[in-house]
Amino acid sequence: MSILSLYMRVLGLLGREKYLALVLALANLALATAQFAEPVLFGRIIDRLSGAQGGGQPLTYGDLAPLLAAWAGFALFSIPAGVLVALYADRLAHRRRLAVTALYFEHVLHLPLSFHSQVHSGRLLKIMLEGAGGMSGLWLSFFRENCASLAALVILLPLSLALNWRLAVLLIALVAVFGVLTNFVLRRTEALQQTVERYNSSLAEQASDALGNVPVIQSFTRIDLEANALRRIIDLVLAAQMPVLTWWAIAGVGARASATLTLLAIFLLGTWLNLHGLATVGEIVMFMNFATMLIARLEQVVGFFNSLFMQAPKLKDFFDVLDAEPQVADSPFAVDPGRLQGRVAFDHVTFSYDGRRHAVSDVSFEAAPGETVALVGATGSGKSTTLGLLHRVFDPIHGRVLIDGFDIRDLTLASLRRNIGVVFQEPMLFARSIEENLRVGRPDASADDIRAALELAQAEAFVARQSDGLATIVGERGRALSGGERQRIAIARALLKNPPILIFDEATSALDAATERELQAALETATRGRTTFVIAHRLATIRAADRIIVFDHGEIVENGTFNDLIAKNGRFADLARAQFMVGPSASAKEAT
Repeated sequence: MSILSLYMRVLGLLGREKYLALVLALANLALATAQFAEPVLFGRIIDRLSGAQGGGQPLTYGDLAPLLAAWAGFALFSIPAGVLVALYADRLAHRRRLAVTALYFEHVLHLPLSFHSQVHSGRLLKIMLEGAGGMSGLWLSFFRENCASLAALVILLPLSLALNWRLAVLLIALVAVFGVLTNFVLRRTEALQQTVERYNSSLAEQASDALGNVPVIQSFTRIDLEANALRRIIDLVLAAQMPVLTWWAIAGVGARASATLTLLAIFLLGTWLNLHGLATVGEIVMFMNFATMLIARLEQVVGFFNSLFMQAPKLKDFFDVLDAEPQVADSPFAVDPGRLQGRVAFDHVTFSYDGRRHAVSDVSFEAAPGETVALVGATGSGKSTTLGLLHRVFDPIHGRVLIDGFDIRDLTLASLRRNIGVVFQEPMLFARSIEENLRVGRPDASADDIRAALELAQAEAFVARQSDGLATIVGERGRALSGGERQRIAIARALLKNPPILIFDEATSALDAATERELQAALETATRGRTTFVIAHRLATIRAADRIIVFDHGEIVENGTFNDLIAKNGRFADLARAQFMVGPSASAKEAT
């Protein structure tokens, strides 16, 4: 993406502020015109004065009044107009910065878990803050001053040819030389700045990763190692940044040198032209003022392009994320079915993460409303992927998942997920109060509803022991609570949602044996009448399941009740023996 196309995208994000942006652009054009008119009028006044002096005819204020009034008028107009432009440019930039931040944040939340598993959260946060901040700075600088500068260079500078084409050609040539120098610096530093941003992203990821794992760092005495790793990245950032800064320092020196040379050249050529009757004194003064004004404008434009260039990699990263398409989205004809009954059917479902190896292959089964179905198998056998397909973390490449006869792709995502409650293996709590975490799925829940959910999840007693009760802040990812407490809050959160379908992904893995037994009894009551799917490695927790489905390498290899599967003496029986839930097989006894 070129610098120009990148900036056009930045302007495209002005949204509903585009009309204010248009007004600001026109105001900048008016300002540039006023500033262009000032030296013209000043030159005309000097010519009138020098002409009268040379001709021996005295002038009165009345003779100069129109020119003086116009000159003063343009000068006075520039002051309040400049203040108003700056004021509204500030407001536009700040409003759009926050709007773009919200747009990015909402978009990222819609991106699939497969995207988030590949991109570090620290990097996403850095891209959001730096991208939105960079755009705000560009909008502010453009509408506050650089729009007028560009108008002066692109529109008004060529008009100077009508005043004195010889001096104008020299001025345009010097501006062109300066533009070529700036373009040269831009091209030399473009790749270098991209490298700088890659290292900056690595710096954000490294710092975020370390700050998110402080207990591990302290426990394994890695403070010095992590600090040194961060310093190495900082050294790489500096090593890549210094050449960029050097080139732009050269550009800055070139700007100042151009200012001096331009003024000198205009004065020398103007003097020669005046001696040959080709330029008046007023025109020389006029073009000296033009040169001073245009050099200041050039420096502003160079500063703007420097800023745009420095921000370009950050903006590109921002738009790359914004352009990422959610793999799962509502179809144009998606419907909201209201509350579902919970009849689930997998119809020859196949899914692959990479398009080469199937994570789930030709899976078919049904679950009646209110039935509890357990999914077991070795790690990576396809259990979590199968239930991920149920609540549309991703969509199958073949086959259908149906609820109450609806293909779930024909339901709105919001309505589908409103009907499904998920308790993940990792509780994933927000750094908010216990009550706010509970209300995630049901903001309008009553105090009695919350109390009932906590009681069912065996969490009421430990919440009551907290210093602030339900108002207790649980810390980042719930670190103020123990693993078992976090898991019970997560279970209560799903129960409070009161969905017809529940998914428990190793939901009791962090609980002690006594609490687990108590919770299992409570969950049997809580899940009654709900279609419940349980992923479990501890087979004791699923003994009472209505049906157990055994997965192996993405395929269903066994299906039945606990006792039926033990009697089959197959894959499930092997898993049960490994956990000492049944004795050795008959064949094993004979071998001994």
